[in-house]
Amino acid sequence: MNAFNPILVEDNYNDPKYLSEHQYGDAGNLNARIDIHRRFSTADQAWHDFVFEHLPVRLGVQGLALGCGNASQWRENQARFPSDFHMVLSEFSYGMLEEPVHAFREDERFSLCVMDAQRIAFEANQFDFVTANHMLYHVPDVDLALSEVARVLKPEGMLMAATNGERHMVELDELLHQFDPRFEGEHVMSGVFNLQNGKNYLKEWFEDIEIILYPSDLLVSDAKLLADYAFSMPKVKDLFSSDQKGALEAFFQARMTKTGSIFIAKQTGLFIASKPRK
Repeated sequence: MNAFNPILVEDNYNDPKYLSEHQYGDAGNLNARIDIHRRFSTADQAWHDFVFEHLPVRLGVQGLALGCGNASQWRENQARFPSDFHMVLSEFSYGMLEEPVHAFREDERFSLCVMDAQRIAFEANQFDFVTANHMLYHVPDVDLALSEVARVLKPEGMLMAATNGERHMVELDELLHQFDPRFEGEHVMSGVFNLQNGKNYLKEWFEDIEIILYPSDLLVSDAKLLADYAFSMPKVKDLFSSDQKGALEAFFQARMTKTGSIFIAKQTGLFIASKPRK
């Protein structure tokens, strides 16, 4: 594959139009979310370091990232991969790859392609590992995607799938309800595949499954960035009008002025699944 130009795989199978054209038409919404977690995390270890230490990185390894987003995980660790390592970074949205295209333009270890996780455009038994980090909850048919992952993995291969828990960032949901009582439920999108139900999906396709939690919460002290984060989520965008964003920022600022920062608990972790069932 050519690392200079993303490859468009035709007939994106059952690709959600809203996600590809609006939520992830480019990296803007994702960057707003990454910024909050990077700047205000209470974790002792950065997320990209936490993920890297659980990857099977060694000489000659071939990996596939499904739903790589803006590839921040791979860009942050770019210098740490061996010279003969090869990684395919895939996304269902062409616009999401605009940043990675520039980052990996001169790096032959990384290739980029546009591809649906439910129809992986590679032969069986090809990859040593596959990552599906914070993306399986977007897939219309999780079982179909996991069957494809099991197919392209080598018999000794492994899947890493990051996701959130049922009460991830629940304090923000409570604040959004206080701001506007019309907001009810969760702003996060991980209900379909989360830390509580993910194993039920994975056990159909993998023999061994391990959960590794990432200990981290948020202490947010920037009202504008928190409002940007909230408005990056589809439920908030659909419910609140754009002219409410300034009012939401002021609401957050008033709370921060009183308490110094806003505490938001996180529930995030990794599933490590091995021994794929063929």
